[in-house]
Formats: sequence, structure tokens, C-alpha cells
Amino acid sequence: MITEVQKSVAPLLEVRQLTLRRGAHTAVRQVSFAVRPGETVAILGRSGAGKTTLMHALTGLLTPTVGDVHWTDQCVQPCCAEHGLSPQRRAVMFQHYRLVPQLSALTNVLCGRLRERSAWQTVWGFPADEKARARQWLQRVGLVGRENLPARKLSGGEQQRVAVARALIQEPAILLADEPVASLDAETANEVMGLFWELNRQTKLTVVCVLHDLEMAERYCSRVLLLEQGELVYDGSSRNLQEIVKEKLDWKTLS
Repeated sequence: MITEVQKSVAPLLEVRQLTLRRGAHTAVRQVSFAVRPGETVAILGRSGAGKTTLMHALTGLLTPTVGDVHWTDQCVQPCCAEHGLSPQRRAVMFQHYRLVPQLSALTNVLCGRLRERSAWQTVWGFPADEKARARQWLQRVGLVGRENLPARKLSGGEQQRVAVARALIQEPAILLADEPVASLDAETANEVMGLFWELNRQTKLTVVCVLHDLEMAERYCSRVLLLEQGELVYDGSSRNLQEIVKEKLDWKTLS
């Protein structure tokens, strides 16, 4: 739920009449909303509702057919996935980790700092203080003792934790996450979402994430955007989410 204080603050991210078409199919239709600093927002909907397509538009990976996406008054332009959304302070997490398999967990986390470094600095490697910060984030996500293992030798859950640490070492003002816990077991998924929730409380990190689990969205996110066939059918508080979903869409699960 948006507080009165948040309403008075300029949005970090604003979506205006966004429509995305793929051939004859309209994946997202006239969607508008704004995200303000400190919000935790879940994008929900059944498979094929347009969630990931919308997220790709937010990150600049897809060009809107109609409408636009603005980040602090600057229009987001299409960009490659690797370099994404610089120079703005935002980090992106994808469903499929996008780690470098042969590099260690530590080095993969440090890759999150590359956009802050010049080519010359990169040649000389990462300084000790940045390596220490990377180790701290790996510890924070529960990977103590796994820092020097190649990513390919980590489990799927551990790889996702590395991706979380890589995103958060960037010190983003906003985290855009496309199904960040979809491949994790229930316990690990709650740990990851709990970390986002804790960081939001401690540092005011703004989080926008695509989720499939209603209970998780209600527990960790204050606001929900519900999509149905590409349209935004609900934008509001996550309280009593089960009842809201049943009333508005007549379905109980997102499968």
C-alpha cells in the first residue's frame, strides 16, 4: 500500500499507457502505474498474463509498441541484457541466473561492479575492499565457504543466491527481479524474499518482482499488480490477497 509520504515523493519508475505487441498478439495492453521509493511491488498473474513481457519493458529489453517507461524523468531505451540499465542506480535479476559458469561465486558477484569500473581498472582486477564487500554479500545470502567454487559446481539454489548477491553489491535504489525464486525450494525462496524484505526495511531498497506465489506476495510485498491477459486488473494493497484474486478473477492459484 502506498503511504501518504510516498505519494508526495516523485516516482522512481513510471509506466504510461504501455502496450507491447508481438505480431498479431498483444502481450501487454495499456498498462499504467508508478513505483515510488521504498515500495515492495509484486507483479502477479497466470502463465501467459504478460508478467515477464512487462518486466522486460521495465528493464529496457523490449521496446514498447505504444506508451513508454520512465525512470526518474528519463525514458528507458532498449539495451543489451549484460549492461542493462546504467547509468541509473538499478539492478536486474533474471529467472535464469546468467552467471559465468567457470568463474567462482566471488568473481560472479564482483561482476556486478563492472559497470562502475573503467576498462583500465578492470585489467588490474578488483581491489581488496570490493572483494571484501563481495564476501560479505555471499555471507549475507548464506554461501559462507562457497566463495571460491565455480558457479557450475553450485546447486541451482546456490546459483540464484549468487545472482542475488551480484545484484545487491551494485547498491541499487531499485531492484527489478523476474521470478527471482521460481527455481528455489520453499525454504530457500522464503530466505531470499525475506532478505529483500529486510533490506527494504533497513535501506529503503525499492523492489519490483514477478512472483507466482500469492502467500509470498502477501507476506513480503506491500503492493500488488495483477495482470490478466495483458491488462492491469488490480493495483493495490497485498492484504487479503487470496480474497482479492478470487473476487476479481475467480481463480485461486497462478498456475
